[in-house]
Amino acid sequence: MSRKTSDGPLNGKHILVTRPENQAESFVSLLRREGAIPVLLPTIETIAPDSWVPVDQAIASLDKYQWLIFTSVNGVNFFCNRFEDLGHNLSRLKHYNIISVGPKTTAALEKRGLESRIIAEKFQGEGILRALADTPVAGKHFLLPRALKAREILPETLRQRGATADVITVYQTIFPEKSAGKINKLFTNQQKIDILTFTSSSSVSNLVNHCHEPLIAERIRQMPTACIGPITTATARALGLDVRIEASQYTVEGLIDAMKDWLKVKG
Repeated sequence: MSRKTSDGPLNGKHILVTRPENQAESFVSLLRREGAIPVLLPTIETIAPDSWVPVDQAIASLDKYQWLIFTSVNGVNFFCNRFEDLGHNLSRLKHYNIISVGPKTTAALEKRGLESRIIAEKFQGEGILRALADTPVAGKHFLLPRALKAREILPETLRQRGATADVITVYQTIFPEKSAGKINKLFTNQQKIDILTFTSSSSVSNLVNHCHEPLIAERIRQMPTACIGPITTATARALGLDVRIEASQYTVEGLIDAMKDWLKVKG
């Protein structure tokens, strides 16, 4: 039996959820368990790349790689789905050294019968580099299936250390068309929103870039904002948002804990 949390600091708070529609369920469920009222506005939609050719070429020459690096659940799912679409069995990937970032990415691999040799504790490229600090990488070949827009610190540092690091785009994020008409309605004075939440830099930039009414844009910038980690926080602050909450554990569970802690202090 789940414990009652209706008297907690999130009780009755209206929390904006900007995660993709197909990935928001767990976050929404956790918020409701805390007594919060989720307000859904997906600002990103995850879709396939414009072309699969680079991915297919990498898969065709997979034997030259020793390491596969997955930094997100989306990276796992899109790569593995394409791998199977091309007629390959995922068991073939067991022969490679797999690195994953965080428990969710690791769990996504495990669901497909794949085990991570290295699990980076920090949910950023720097975490992988630290995890590989004692591993000789010179002369090794790394394949990084990832999003179209991603930070370059990981592949660049691997190359500086003498490795070959090939990046392939297995998915990209866009702004959902059906969310465009919701922005003005949600951010009028009639809609109560206590905290904005963002779980990626794309979710922040897509909201700000698609908010065309100056008064609404200003209201968004004045709202308390919660971010899942420092990269998302940096993006939000660069776009003028008032980030008051940052998760120390870069998961939705960590984000909820951070909001609760902030609300307790705020009173």
